[in-house]
Amino acid sequence: MKSIRAIMMIILPAVLLVGLSRAQASTDTKPLQQMLDSARAIEAPVFAPETYLNAAKKLDEIREAIRLEKKQQSIDQLVSDFNGYAENALKATGVAKLSLSEYLNPRNKARTAKAQILVPELYQKAEDQFIKGTSKVESGDVKGGLKEAEKASPLFDTAEMEAIRVDVLGNADKLIAAAVADEATKYAFTTLDKAKTAREKANEILNGDRYERKQSIAFASRAEYEARHASNIAQSVRALERNDQAWEKLMLGYEIEMQKAAAAAGVDLLKFDNGPMAAADTLVARINGLKGKVSNLEESSAGLQKESEETSSKLVNQLQVTLGHLGSAETEQDPLILAQKLDDAVTKLQNEKNGLDSIMAAKQGQMAELEKSHEQVTAELQVRQAKEEKLKQAKTMINPSEGEILFNATNDIVLRLTGLAFASGKSDIVDAQVPILNKAIEIIKLFPDSKLMVEGHTDNAGDATSNSRLSEKRSYAVMQFIRQAFSIPAEKIQSVGYGAERPVASNATADGRAKNRRIDIIIMQ
Repeated sequence: MKSIRAIMMIILPAVLLVGLSRAQASTDTKPLQQMLDSARAIEAPVFAPETYLNAAKKLDEIREAIRLEKKQQSIDQLVSDFNGYAENALKATGVAKLSLSEYLNPRNKARTAKAQILVPELYQKAEDQFIKGTSKVESGDVKGGLKEAEKASPLFDTAEMEAIRVDVLGNADKLIAAAVADEATKYAFTTLDKAKTAREKANEILNGDRYERKQSIAFASRAEYEARHASNIAQSVRALERNDQAWEKLMLGYEIEMQKAAAAAGVDLLKFDNGPMAAADTLVARINGLKGKVSNLEESSAGLQKESEETSSKLVNQLQVTLGHLGSAETEQDPLILAQKLDDAVTKLQNEKNGLDSIMAAKQGQMAELEKSHEQVTAELQVRQAKEEKLKQAKTMINPSEGEILFNATNDIVLRLTGLAFASGKSDIVDAQVPILNKAIEIIKLFPDSKLMVEGHTDNAGDATSNSRLSEKRSYAVMQFIRQAFSIPAEKIQSVGYGAERPVASNATADGRAKNRRIDIIIMQ
């Protein structure tokens, strides 16, 4: 139930857009586009691909009809068709997500890893396979859809793994390739080997646990550093091969950098006339001297620290005694913490009275909230009881030979009129059908604030296109009968024909075909 509620919370805002004024659509298709965008936002192109595509095509037809200034009646019908497709796409998306819930996690993990960006071909292969599953669920073949979606799981898993690998190792691989292009294999083999070794270590960690980011990134960063280092060495050595004078420039460059370090240590001129090792010894001696000064400062600081500790001890004793008088036995030795506790204790005493007043006020507010909550629960219970009574009443108003009342996947009430028989190939309402339709209208009246969808269905005998058109005509005829008899506004009732697409029984038997030839009136709460 929690999964159903979560999905409905996603699709309800978009469903509320359905029922757009046809007059408004005749001049502005922006609201229709917003409905299509809402369907796309919850991934209807993936989870209800055929229905979504039909809605998109219908919107194109509406725009073309407006451009060609076709008759209003024609545009109205196109808008009605679009509304039906859009709403069905939203509902079908919710049903598909619920049906395929156990296979959503691998897909979500791949998307979290940005597989659609980092490894688009691998991700699209998995997505195409997944859409095979959603297409079957959309057509009513849930079992087949589960099988197809199951095949997509290892493909998403592979896409996720490769996306993580590209994310962690991609830059290292580029830098290693750049180092190879700089001839590091020849001029900086050892450093390049360090880069490759670090890269392989990162890859081993990912193979063991793809979510171990800290260690794998650390080795990848090391690989990047060594790759850049190898490129720098290779470029420098190649420059030396091209120009003998570059050796002196290289040595002077390193001496300049060492002089910068010496200046930071207080050596104005680091001499290199006796070689780099003598210069390094001079710098080391200077640093050791600075360390000695630091050590002396630390000793002086220790003496001051001791005096401070003695003073602090006396202050701690005084604060502990004072806190004891206030009823708090303290063993804390930090004078700052003790001082803060003393301040807190005094503030606490000062605020106790005000605190009691606040508590009383809060309790009174809670009582008011509880009373309000009780009233709301009582009202909701009354509404629920009233709805249950209406359903019981509705079921007594129709005979089994005329039809039945049940719930669909989205918890809407379905008034299934299997006894509303039409003449073969006909869609006209005849006198024999009026009693059943009048009963249907009386049942609909029990739910005055609901929207209605009249669905026409046929068996599979004959041409599929003819069946679809016939079911549309029959559902439209029933819708018009209800509107005229009940004065229902156009935005609260629609019709759609499904032909033989949605059977409720086997078409292999006469009884099954009779059950499939039906009118379903969906009462949407």
